[in-house]
Amino acid sequence: MGLLLALGYMISYLFGVGLLLLPELVQQIGIGYFLIGMTGVAITLNLAAYVILELIEITGEDVENSVKAFLGKAGNLIPALLGVFTYSALTAYVVAAGDQLSAWLGGDPRYWSALFFILAAIPVVKGLTAAANLSMYLSFFLISVLLFIIPINLKYDYIVPPIYGNVSAIPLFLTLAVFALAGHLAVREVYNFVRDEKKSLQIFFWSFAFAFLTYLAFGITTSAVAPNISGLSTATLVKIYPPFYSLLISVVAVLAFYTSFVAISHSFIKSFEKYTSKKSIYSLLLFPIAILYMMIRDFNLFSLTTLVGRVGGVSFLIFLSLACFAHFKASKKWKVKLSPYLTLPLSVIFGLTALIGLFV
Repeated sequence: MGLLLALGYMISYLFGVGLLLLPELVQQIGIGYFLIGMTGVAITLNLAAYVILELIEITGEDVENSVKAFLGKAGNLIPALLGVFTYSALTAYVVAAGDQLSAWLGGDPRYWSALFFILAAIPVVKGLTAAANLSMYLSFFLISVLLFIIPINLKYDYIVPPIYGNVSAIPLFLTLAVFALAGHLAVREVYNFVRDEKKSLQIFFWSFAFAFLTYLAFGITTSAVAPNISGLSTATLVKIYPPFYSLLISVVAVLAFYTSFVAISHSFIKSFEKYTSKKSIYSLLLFPIAILYMMIRDFNLFSLTTLVGRVGGVSFLIFLSLACFAHFKASKKWKVKLSPYLTLPLSVIFGLTALIGLFV
């Protein structure tokens, strides 16, 4: 049972709003740049996963403290970066859930977002095991529906996206892709379920490979369904497909948001439980999300894609850059498997990608 819990938890971390925002960018950058970009992101993120796992193995700590241990004063940036990533991700799920349910059932998306937020907060406060069980069952159902929807997209294809499109949209696409495939923060929790380093590695990389292939299939097939997919692709699809298909699409979208919300919330809680009480952590987690949501809805500070890519994706890229630099510093005192001549260039690549994604 521990293996299934770990697999469900890992999958729930990988399938979220990032997947459903990809088709708009596929139409902008073209299928060729999409395939090249996703492959490059997947390769570098897999290398980053090895980096983080080695740091965890050396320190015996969670992801956050394993990276902080080798950075000195710069390590103080890690909690802030992971906080920005968490708040942007969870706020995006609340916004997207409201948009999706409003497109499907009508009504003000604010009301649907409020309902989603309340229902998602319940398993968060009930503990990691309850949340993991819930995520496991919902994630396997999510996979089944996704595998059904991708062939449906082929049946309803309407356009052929360009092979090579607008290169100016590539930086935003790369940060969004990094956000979408950012399952690294779940590595420690997966290990806690299976209590075996080899199995935890296998769970991570098999889940990552499945997510990567699903992202490619969903991104390309969905981008061919309508000429102007804007933002949340599933909100566009419900206006095109028959009622039954709209039901499936909406279910898969909301489940993706829900399971990812639960999984990321618990990673946040685990990282702070050593320092303060659970009630304080719940307040620290949930109140800022509610405030940020109202700011976005009322003042239109970000689009959903910008929030996920330029805020969440960039913050995670900076975290990965620091993690690779921490590995480089650790290699001076510890025996490591990955060469520091690889991790130092990776640190530079992640850092430059973050800068480009933020300002270009």
